[in-house]
Amino acid sequence: MPSNTSPERRGPTPAFSGPTVVLHRPQIPQNTGNISRLCVAVNSPLILTSKIGFDFSSSAVKRAGLDHWEHLDFRHFARFKEFCGFAAGRRIVAVTKGARVSALDFDFAASDMLLFGNETMGLPPALLKRLPDQVQIPMWGKVRSLNLANSVAVVAYAHIRSVYGAGLTHTVAEFPRTYYKKHHEIR
Repeated sequence: MPSNTSPERRGPTPAFSGPTVVLHRPQIPQNTGNISRLCVAVNSPLILTSKIGFDFSSSAVKRAGLDHWEHLDFRHFARFKEFCGFAAGRRIVAVTKGARVSALDFDFAASDMLLFGNETMGLPPALLKRLPDQVQIPMWGKVRSLNLANSVAVVAYAHIRSVYGAGLTHTVAEFPRTYYKKHHEIR
């Protein structure tokens, strides 16, 4: 079997799948829109749980995800308990600043589900007590937290690196430049 960094494993294949991203009670539509774009980019399902703090059909969500919306693998569970039934048998990794293990050092599995709290309160303490697998994003500056969309990106890519290795790339032909024509390039 090839290693995570061998040429046979480099680059996404049709079977490549990023982590399942789970947002518990998100409140800001622009964050959810940006996270949905990331999920499409890394081939990750997006799950929202419990009450959402905005109308999911709102223009702010769709504007942030305008050109990818139809490609999003999306589910919503009105109750967290329903989500737990769906997730049975898979490890749920809670992302919280109270965790003792860095997401950058965590040994992720391909089937892990990454659980993020909402923008103002994070994950409820009662919920965290039931989740033994928890990671943090290291921070040293004088901020309370990172933006939710940024946090999801950091941990999703940490997961991808842990599972697939550091040698992942896409081919330039898959994503051609669309904004600058040859005659507009800086020389």
